[in-house]
Amino acid sequence: MRSPSELPKDHGPAVYRVRVRGRLDVKWARDVSGMEVTEECDPAGEPRTILVGHLPDQAALLGVLNALYEMHLPVLSVDCLNGE
Repeated sequence: MRSPSELPKDHGPAVYRVRVRGRLDVKWARDVSGMEVTEECDPAGEPRTILVGHLPDQAALLGVLNALYEMHLPVLSVDCLNGE
């Protein structure tokens, strides 16, 4: 177990990339923090949606993840691309 001094301190604004299995309506992304939406296919040809955008904090990220959960879209990965 890590000590508190070893835990990540990135709680502020950052750019996140979230990958989910399935398709997401582009209109939805405009309603949630203006994240950019793109699609790709996995090796089996199944659709994946990628959301990339600047979020003010991890609470906003949690809001995005909760919305995806409510739409029954399985989250494949979440990456913090940079912090400010």
